[in-house]
Amino acid sequence: MSTQPRRHRRRRHRASPLTILFFLVLGLAALAIVVTVVTHLFAPSNDQPEPTPTPTATVSPEPTPSLAPSASPTQSLPYDFSQPVPESSAVEKSYLDDAVFIGDSRTEGLVLYTGLSNATSYAQKGLTVDTVFTDPIVDLNGQMVTVVEAMKHTQFSKVYLMFGINELGWAYPSIFIDKFTQLIEEIRAINPDAVIYVQEILPVSQKVSETHSYISNEKIQEFNQLILNMTQEQKVYYLQVSRALMEDDNFCLPEGASSDGIHLTPSYCKNWLDYLLCHTVNP
Repeated sequence: MSTQPRRHRRRRHRASPLTILFFLVLGLAALAIVVTVVTHLFAPSNDQPEPTPTPTATVSPEPTPSLAPSASPTQSLPYDFSQPVPESSAVEKSYLDDAVFIGDSRTEGLVLYTGLSNATSYAQKGLTVDTVFTDPIVDLNGQMVTVVEAMKHTQFSKVYLMFGINELGWAYPSIFIDKFTQLIEEIRAINPDAVIYVQEILPVSQKVSETHSYISNEKIQEFNQLILNMTQEQKVYYLQVSRALMEDDNFCLPEGASSDGIHLTPSYCKNWLDYLLCHTVNP
């Protein structure tokens, strides 16, 4: 019996369960890595800067147009010194407590016949815009001084001036205006805040106007125009007192207004005072 060589059967080794599990986990990890890489490559980049938002224009509300300020009813316009002081509500006589009246004999009559004892009077017959600087007519504590010197020692806030009837005989009206201007400037130097009223030259009667050597109503009107021009230039107040005396537009003292055709009677002096109290200013 022949003996044949024994064939050795090759033994097949079988993998252990742990090995299989290891390779399974390793494969899953590799697959996860591949998926991650692919996703990263094809995903949109997040490194691009975000677009800056375009600002939206803001429409500002249009301002409501405001009306230009209108003049207040109480706002007064600049005073027109080219015109006489207009009529106003009458003030009390006490308005003249701190007033000084300077003038000639006509002013003397006003103060005397109206009882203006509350006002100061520096008036005298024949006084002119020249002699107020030179003639000592005022008794100041026993010493006689000029009107201008007396004003320096007087408390006042208003001054009433009337000159011209005596100066009508002067050769040059310009000298009258120059002296009048000098008096106004002197008063202002003494009291810059004083209200200065310049009264026009009152007319005379028709008889005096026609017969007097140098006094006439025509010449008085010429002088009054010069006075008005001066008051406009000096910015003082012009009082057209003749309006309180005349009965019509005829520039002439009416019958009965004066015993001599120049100086007023007591009743017309009262009319004069009433005019002053109804023609005041409040600067």
